Amino acid sequence: MAIAITLKEYFENEDVHYDTIKHRRAKTLLDSSRSAHLPAGKVAKAVVLQSEDGDYLMASLPANSRVSLTEVNDFTGKQYHLVSEEKLLELFPDCSQGAVPAMGTPYNMSMLIDESLLASDSVYIESGDHESLLKLSHQEYSSLIENMAHSSIQGANIGSPRIWSRTGRNWQI
Repeated sequence: MAIAITLKEYFENEDVHYDTIKHRRAKTLLDSSRSAHLPAGKVAKAVVLQSEDGDYLMASLPANSRVSLTEVNDFTGKQYHLVSEEKLLELFPDCSQGAVPAMGTPYNMSMLIDESLLASDSVYIESGDHESLLKLSHQEYSSLIENMAHSSIQGANIGSPRIWSRTGRNWQI
């Protein structure tokens, strides 16, 4: 699978231009960004959340960051929790497990975008498999998310937190 059918059809309907970046098979998006030699801060991951009301929300943030549920809940005024892997398979049936594209609209899902992604000259998202990423120019990405909510929703960075705490530095990949 190169690109999820739902995502591909959406991009075709919206006349979105993207490049496919192949890389060795990786289990996580952070590993995918490393394998493809891309800065993790420009690789958008999807974290799917569900409110107590049953509403779904896709939080999109850099691959090297954790989502801050506190920030999401404060911004939305709702209480969200992470969706189970089983539910993700149900919501994204054309994607490999753990390879959800950071694009909610094709899947009829609201999105909340981390502000840091808005400043990137290009953004990379999962294609729906574990072997390729899709590169969107700043212009293409901005036009796709222009009507979506955005806020600072990053929590701690992922990687080597002990090194960061010992050195007092927040290393970027």
